[in-house]
Amino acid sequence: MGLTETKLAIIPALGGTHNLPRLIGPAKAKELIFTGRAIDGQEAFDIGLVNHVVPQNSNGDAAYQRSLLLAQEIVTQGPIELKVVKTAINKGSQVDLDTGMAIEEACYAQVIPTKDRIEGLMAFKEKRPPRYKGE
Repeated sequence: MGLTETKLAIIPALGGTHNLPRLIGPAKAKELIFTGRAIDGQEAFDIGLVNHVVPQNSNGDAAYQRSLLLAQEIVTQGPIELKVVKTAINKGSQVDLDTGMAIEEACYAQVIPTKDRIEGLMAFKEKRPPRYKGE
């Protein structure tokens, strides 16, 4: 994978020059974009571009299988909280720190009145898995 457009004397489009530096830092992004070098999965993992690297299995679906394991872990969380925290991360990571903190505070306020929040606290207190209903 890579942003190899510089090898064609053009620049990465569709946000490549904005998104890659935000993900891996400007210095590493410049190196990859300036050289037009493609990287493998292990290097992508090493620089924080991807979260997981898995060896391919005989069915050719190792990445898919790993994603299912991750999804099984995520699905046990509160659905309202997941939606709201996704908003907080997506919006908050694109603005200055003070604005990001305000977004987080507004998002936090949305989960306070939920039944799922109470269920999570009770489950923690009772040392049992929570049973979230999206309420």
